[in-house]
Amino acid sequence: MSVSNHESDTVPSTAKYALSLRKWLSSLLRTHSWLPLAATLLSAGLFVAVLGLGFPLFWVMGTGILLASTSYVHGYCGRALKRVNAPPLAQYHRRQYEEVWDSLAASSWQARWATSGEQTEAGLQRSAGRAVRNILDLVKIDAGDELLEIGCGVGRIGLELAPHCRFWTGVDISGNMLAVARERLAKLQNVRLVKLDHVGLHLFEAHSFDVVYSTNMFDHLDETDRWLYIRDALFVLREGGRLFIDNTDLESDAGWKDFANGASALDNEGRPPYTPTPATGAEYMAYARRAGFQQIEIHRRTPLLILTARKPTG
Repeated sequence: MSVSNHESDTVPSTAKYALSLRKWLSSLLRTHSWLPLAATLLSAGLFVAVLGLGFPLFWVMGTGILLASTSYVHGYCGRALKRVNAPPLAQYHRRQYEEVWDSLAASSWQARWATSGEQTEAGLQRSAGRAVRNILDLVKIDAGDELLEIGCGVGRIGLELAPHCRFWTGVDISGNMLAVARERLAKLQNVRLVKLDHVGLHLFEAHSFDVVYSTNMFDHLDETDRWLYIRDALFVLREGGRLFIDNTDLESDAGWKDFANGASALDNEGRPPYTPTPATGAEYMAYARRAGFQQIEIHRRTPLLILTARKPTG
């Protein structure tokens, strides 16, 4: 009886330890994806050295097995690390943004993947290129501007734009995302990160910024919250201040394909709360016009629609 109790106590703890070890190894390999290749090259060098120096057969076989093992691990990791299955998070409603995105950003590499589909720092920086070009092209960042990014995530865009302006502020509702952003932006002197406690820009005073922008974030918002952020953007912008918002364009072929394929994939199951929702130009024109913006334009750069507008002067 005592043996049975001991086994029932030990098995869960052993399984828990194995799971923790697996998570640790996964995080290590995703953060340092060069490790499997380095191990393979090192074992290959060792194998060649053993052969060349005439070591006994035992050493040749041992280093050969080591080389085969590291080569297998390298190939397996190359395939496995590319596959990331986002958790369904069916327990959350769409507007539980903090809980949803903290769950998706449970580790540094998960936060990177959730914001860009990339897991490495190099991939994350490459992924920012198109959005940065769109912002610089359509709203013309000046060296004296103060910028506010809504939903800054891990600072993917902020890292690239901060050198172009006087001061950059990033806000997000996910503390886990901001923790990664804080590490990535640590060397920049003209940035700050602010955690929102609920939807809206209520933490800032009127006339605080020259540019308010958001990229790859409004897709994940409920429509009412899209409106609230655009309404608040007018309040925090200075006169003549510029607004930039992008969203997947429902009216484009690519945007519609993603939307239709996503609907088919649900197969009558619950919709994950982070699933992107495309929009139309008319929707964003209505938000900006009702908020009081002027010079409102919709730019289409497939698969995105981009809203730009200005706060009135005088």
